[in-house]
Amino acid sequence: MSDGQWNKESWDTFKKWMQDSLSFGAPQDDFRWVTDYVDGILKEALAAPERQQEKVSAKESRSSSAAGRPLSYELFQTHRHIIVRFVVPERIKARQLRVYAAVQRLRVEGLPNGGKQTVALPALVYADTARALFKDGVLQIKLMKRPSNERFEEVFVRFE
Repeated sequence: MSDGQWNKESWDTFKKWMQDSLSFGAPQDDFRWVTDYVDGILKEALAAPERQQEKVSAKESRSSSAAGRPLSYELFQTHRHIIVRFVVPERIKARQLRVYAAVQRLRVEGLPNGGKQTVALPALVYADTARALFKDGVLQIKLMKRPSNERFEEVFVRFE
């Protein structure tokens, strides 16, 4: 595979190696197991943030069970922002709610019986950019994402 060109002989060699080394008893031309394996890994990786959210929600539910059910919410993101919308029932006094933002979490306090709810965010954010708006029974919080392609800064080495 020189010069980035596709080379059928190299591909055939690779295919034979895959058949000999990694078939795990599968028929020689049946590579569906690779697709199934990759699909499984991707599903597991994509479900990881959801599992973290479930853990946080379960923890908060246990700690504030006396406070009632946590607020239902939806979380979505754009290229630059994460937006969380909480549905606030009429029984909760919206003016008593307090919202706190951290780099990976959002917390709403002031729920009945001193309850609070924490939401794990799917990306790092600038907490000081958070903006909240309450309108028509919905509390919306918008946070700016931190860039995922962080720059490296040179660290100067001191020689003695």
